[in-house]
Amino acid sequence: MMQKLKLMPVLLVASTVGFPAWADPVEPTMQELTVPKALRLLQSQGYHDFRKIKVERDEHEIEIEARNADGHEVEVELDLFSGKVLAVERD
Repeated sequence: MMQKLKLMPVLLVASTVGFPAWADPVEPTMQELTVPKALRLLQSQGYHDFRKIKVERDEHEIEIEARNADGHEVEVELDLFSGKVLAVERD
């Protein structure tokens, strides 16, 4: 009986180590850029007069209509997570 009790911890450890595939995969979650942070970021780059703001979660971007430093109307696409400017189109 004592030998069976001594084997119990060994079997328990072996069973948890032997089946790591049963665990759910853990994906790191990145924090989305908030709209106020996106606007502050663009403002620091000379953009102003923000008009239309659209968060495209399926495309991982934020689209913002604004004016650039020269006063031209533009549409800016930002990466939803990093805030990096992906594209700027002049309207």
